[in-house]
Amino acid sequence: MTRKNLPKYVYEDRGYLRFIRRSRGQSAMINEDLGTPEFWDHYNRLIKGRDPIVVKRNFEALILSYFENDAYKKLKPRTQADYRKYISHIREIWGEKDPQKIETHHIYELHRANAERWRQANYLVQVMVVLMNHARLIGFLKKEHGNPARGIPLFKQQSEGWEPWPDDVRDEFEKVATSRARLVYELCLGTGQRIGDVLKIRWSHIKGGAYDFTQGKTDKPLWIPLTDRLEDFLETVEKKGLTVITDKDGRPVSYRTVAEEMRKVKAKMEHHDAANYVTHGLRKNATIELYQSGCDDEMVRAVTGHSGVEMLKKYGGMVRQRELATRAQDARNQFEQNKKKT
Repeated sequence: MTRKNLPKYVYEDRGYLRFIRRSRGQSAMINEDLGTPEFWDHYNRLIKGRDPIVVKRNFEALILSYFENDAYKKLKPRTQADYRKYISHIREIWGEKDPQKIETHHIYELHRANAERWRQANYLVQVMVVLMNHARLIGFLKKEHGNPARGIPLFKQQSEGWEPWPDDVRDEFEKVATSRARLVYELCLGTGQRIGDVLKIRWSHIKGGAYDFTQGKTDKPLWIPLTDRLEDFLETVEKKGLTVITDKDGRPVSYRTVAEEMRKVKAKMEHHDAANYVTHGLRKNATIELYQSGCDDEMVRAVTGHSGVEMLKKYGGMVRQRELATRAQDARNQFEQNKKKT
């Protein structure tokens, strides 16, 4: 829905004009050509509230209402963009349908139809939960109907997530990477953070050998001491701008720019699987190294900022289990030895 240079309360969408005045609950089509006397006559009648109020109960109206809701406006820009992507798909297939006529089996079929892309399929269901909950709030669904999108079994992740980079891939990458790609690599590995947060690191965030920031995804404030390796590497980096990672003129760079540069470096590598390892996998490398160093779950979370144990299980994988089991059995052996001495 766009405004462009249209009169107040008039919106353009897919080639037609619509008058929407939410404070009065008005929603009416304007079929007259923009700027004609007939258009202005109709527009003035709508402004004065003389046209009948018509609000269709369909997904088109539901989606429009949701985008104007505070719950959506408070989402982070990245999340808003993701929601819009999947909501646009729902809008295409069900735009004119009454939400009240959508039942659980319809959403289940939508989910199964996208089975080949399990992440997208699960996200569609999650977005439908949000939309149908909003439908209840604005009276499009009756309370007794419940939320038909809830309870649909999501596809299980088909692996343990992004693969950590093996040593041979890391060794070659370090040798052939561009200076900026290497900087991204070292920051992701050293801090254990998501690439989005790494790109926002400012020199002012690094004080006293530590990185002080707030995670973008979780809004969680973290203070993380730099590893010796990362601290030594940063001493070799020229400070061109406010952020640590910049373009040649010292300006911050976008995720897309960095992602493309990382891909190009891996495409030139001799390792035949190099392209399969994504930058986010370095967060998993960091998590595994923390467990291998003897850290427990709380210590790992203090560095990576993971929200719970389930995420740590995904990122730590079998290494986490082995390290924790080893520590547990060592403690048990020590207990037995102490018993014998008494």
